[in-house]
Amino acid sequence: MKKKIINMKEALDIIHKADNILILPHILPDGDTIGSSVALYLALKKIGKHPVILLDEELPYNIKFLSQKYIRNKIDESFMFDLAISIDCSDVDRLGDRKEYIHKAKNSLNIDHHVTNTYFADINVVDSKAAATGEIIYFIIKAMKVAITKDIATCIYTALSTDTGSFKYDNTSSQTHRIVAELIEKNIDLNFITTQIYQNKPLYKVKLLSEVLNTLELYFDNKLAILCITKEMLERIGAKKEDTDGIIEFARDINGVEVGVLLKEMEKGKIKVGFRAKYDVDVSKIAESFNGGGHKKASGCSIYDNMNNAKALIIKEIENYL
Repeated sequence: MKKKIINMKEALDIIHKADNILILPHILPDGDTIGSSVALYLALKKIGKHPVILLDEELPYNIKFLSQKYIRNKIDESFMFDLAISIDCSDVDRLGDRKEYIHKAKNSLNIDHHVTNTYFADINVVDSKAAATGEIIYFIIKAMKVAITKDIATCIYTALSTDTGSFKYDNTSSQTHRIVAELIEKNIDLNFITTQIYQNKPLYKVKLLSEVLNTLELYFDNKLAILCITKEMLERIGAKKEDTDGIIEFARDINGVEVGVLLKEMEKGKIKVGFRAKYDVDVSKIAESFNGGGHKKASGCSIYDNMNNAKALIIKEIENYL
């Protein structure tokens, strides 16, 4: 029976009883899902467990420094895990084809901070007040009585920094800063981490940004800004889907804009939509109307149509909020 729980006791019990543990970051991985996954992996190794991180995608360039040596892109299909742990997934589909492991493992654990979480695992540790899943992982590691090493601290700091917009978003709390203070005390290399995450953009990503900005459209007295990325753009420039991370902020950050939207053509007939809010619009509700979800100020969904029709649907729905 699926359980929605507030405390971590059952989660810790299920972790301690397991030996072979599968860790599953979400598709289109970001700093929070990877930082949290590697931090948990390192902690589990310290208590004698046998964890495996499974991800069938390449890491984005800015978080490769977290070390790909801990991540496998395939495993023996017949191997039975005692426990499968999803990291930073609001629903099971965020695991892509790897969602089968949630059902195949003897037990499943869902660790997440999205308010739209569907509590799909046997045990669910979901805290929508946490700034990032990395914040929850920090407390799990503490509860496991594992010392926060420099490597673990680096992973958790990356998770927190990337999911709070480098601590700019209002999901950043006093608790977040207290955790960060402890992480810095572990002598993490702040300059190195900051440079890797934010200051090493490949040239093709800058060229992509230039093209995407040319698609900018404004609606409702400039309160809504929309950007579009096509497959043709990505292929011509030589960019990957993960290279689009952060571009949506250029729409949101325009003076007067309340909601920024990025429409990204994943394949013919499938448009991935990202929403970012600046003030009081709850974009998670907009995303939910298209079977998506996320946070109040950062959410997403997929629309199975062409770019122009998807854009028209988004504009019509957002009009209700502006």
